[in-house]
Amino acid sequence: MQSIGIIAVVFSLVAGVAAQDAATLLPRNYRVQFENDWVRVTSVRYGANEKLPEHTHTELPSAYVYLTDSGPVAFRHVGGPAVTRQPVKAGMFRVFRGIKETHEVENMGAATEFLRVELKTEGRDPATIRGKFERPAVSTEPAVQFDHAQFTVSRVWVQPGQKLVIKADTQPALLIAMAADADAKTGRERWLAAGSTTQLANGGPAPVDFLRIDFKTPPARPRS
Repeated sequence: MQSIGIIAVVFSLVAGVAAQDAATLLPRNYRVQFENDWVRVTSVRYGANEKLPEHTHTELPSAYVYLTDSGPVAFRHVGGPAVTRQPVKAGMFRVFRGIKETHEVENMGAATEFLRVELKTEGRDPATIRGKFERPAVSTEPAVQFDHAQFTVSRVWVQPGQKLVIKADTQPALLIAMAADADAKTGRERWLAAGSTTQLANGGPAPVDFLRIDFKTPPARPRS
């Protein structure tokens, strides 16, 4: 009986390690670059043809912001089906409601980088948080690409040699640079507290775009 108990404890510990959060288990691939009560922004990088061991996937609704072109990526779920993320282009993003799961990852092409933006706010109609969105044509006006009861994702552009003042309303917002300029590198985030403003400047020869995520619900209460 004692031997069985020891084996059970060892198995439990091994299973716990195998199912660790990605940022803890795989710090070279997943790095938290910003976090507060509202959101967690994780920088993700898969090397060329790299295979990642089992790790947990966030159950929070998230936006996946693609910073580089990418070929297909396979996700093999423990106790579930394998799915393949189809190729994506830099500047695209995807939203998904999040599911508690454990999976392995295999990148089947060149190295790829993206941001995982997890919403820590009160949920609203999670089943409708779904979709993939292309980078739209350049415009002088902001473009709303995903509008939901929990959050909105829009695109803003700053024209060459111009400056743009951005203001958060009664709820905060998050800005993500989608193209490098003198002010920010691609993938750099900027937090706007409720009612605050920031200025975006473009000193380069081409328009630069930013994703803007506006939060509509407050931070969720910790689970007891």
